[in-house]
Amino acid sequence: MPPGATPASELSTRLSRRLANFKLSDAAVNALADRITVEGLSIARFDPCIYGICLDYYTDKLPALASLSKKKGVVKWEVFPYGIIEWDRFHVRMAFEVDELEGRGLNREFLG
Repeated sequence: MPPGATPASELSTRLSRRLANFKLSDAAVNALADRITVEGLSIARFDPCIYGICLDYYTDKLPALASLSKKKGVVKWEVFPYGIIEWDRFHVRMAFEVDELEGRGLNREFLG
């Protein structure tokens, strides 16, 4: 596991708390945790959004963009480089489609 990466068990726990209002099953939360874990990227933040779930990741290496677009359920991604002279850190925003959240009444409170 890369430095700063969130273990899957901890991620499942965090997702369960954050998505408690949606009453997702443990199996759905665990499957979602597996889907949103991207090798080489550490998760900083996640929230329900109009796409399903939106995440902010950080990495010290240029992310492999081709693999991001092939990952199942990714509907949008953006990469923001940090650093002026040399890009030494990247902020990656990704949105995943989550069928289990569809039609669950996402309200303004959850929109980022």
